[in-house]
Amino acid sequence: MKKLLYIFITLAISALLLNRIIYREFPQKDRQKLLSETKQYIQPIKSISMKYKGNSDLKVLDSILKDNRILMLGENTHYDGSTLQAKGRLIQYLHENLGYNVVLYEAGQYDCWIMNEEMKNHSLKTSIDSIGGLGLFNFWWDNKETQPLIKYYQKTKVSSSPIELGGFDIQFSGEVLIKKRGKLLKTFLSKNNININSFPILNKHINELQNFVYKGYVDKLLNGKQKKDLLNEINQLERIVLRLKKTPENEIYSKYFNDIGNNFNKAWKYNPGSLPSMHFRDSLMAKNLIWQIDSLYPKKKVIVWCANIHTFSAPYSKNYRPLGSYIKDRYGKASYMLDFSSYAKLNESKNLTDQPGKLAVENIFHETKTPYFILDLRSVQENSYLKKEFVSTINQGTDQKKIWSHFIDGIFYIDTNTFLTPTKK
Repeated sequence: MKKLLYIFITLAISALLLNRIIYREFPQKDRQKLLSETKQYIQPIKSISMKYKGNSDLKVLDSILKDNRILMLGENTHYDGSTLQAKGRLIQYLHENLGYNVVLYEAGQYDCWIMNEEMKNHSLKTSIDSIGGLGLFNFWWDNKETQPLIKYYQKTKVSSSPIELGGFDIQFSGEVLIKKRGKLLKTFLSKNNININSFPILNKHINELQNFVYKGYVDKLLNGKQKKDLLNEINQLERIVLRLKKTPENEIYSKYFNDIGNNFNKAWKYNPGSLPSMHFRDSLMAKNLIWQIDSLYPKKKVIVWCANIHTFSAPYSKNYRPLGSYIKDRYGKASYMLDFSSYAKLNESKNLTDQPGKLAVENIFHETKTPYFILDLRSVQENSYLKKEFVSTINQGTDQKKIWSHFIDGIFYIDTNTFLTPTKK
């Protein structure tokens, strides 16, 4: 019994010491210096609401983005409600004042094309409240924070300056599209005299393709040879469609088949969420995104909507090269990576959660007592601590120490973030 007690006491003391080492606070003298320096560079933002009247606070973007063409807007997690609100206000300002007319999402390339076409033509008779669900993941449309932006997109479609929407991911993303996916594919093939019966495995499972990204699901239906045959069928269809007349529809369907094949390959070959899986996916997202920027929108300013980690403009590790590094390599200073960070999140009980470790720079940001601000790292002097290695929670809320100015160009800080609010409760 005494032995167990000694072990418990030893572990407790070790935990306390480790906590003090990892989460020790900045010395007060250093803290004041860092706070003073931070205040020199931040640009306060008055509101994150699209309803806010006046744009004087966002004028800072006119100079920050003076020579920019591609703006990558990140988000710490996909469920940060205040961040998604802020992105809506930013997009409205950028569209109305700085000429950004294209928004491309980290969502299915084909799915977002369908969504964009539906916003223009309404041929599928999708309701305005759910039209975003044709292309986007639920967290980007089915909540009170993002609905104003979706409605704004729709509003621009009948204006003299419509916003073009698209996606660059290889994944299926539109939940509202699930029941329509198989029918749309069959209609396209039939219209182009392509016999679906020549592709027996695809034909049999055409209404459940989105479930084949789950290895446990597909393994119950197909053996190894059948999975290989399915990939061959998809690849063959891509080649057939590529030989058709060059039209926007035919081009997107050839890309669609390519994305389906790559999506299945990723799901069946790599562990979900692993760095090799992310590396594979980001390389393909980069290929899709660069093709769209250069071929579909060669003279337009483009906003890229994705997670913070995908905006990183330097290799994250030896096993993972993020999407942003491909973009930065190709477009250089004409691309700008703006990532979002917060001190904490407010839950439904009005309690703060997800607070950073005591060494994270978000503690300094919090002490500025500025609810929202933009920090342009490009304009920060080289001898500043902000250009050196420091701890931040900018990557999915985890404390990480990096020279962050090598990975991103700017930070949009929201002191107290919120969780998403469902449109229906």
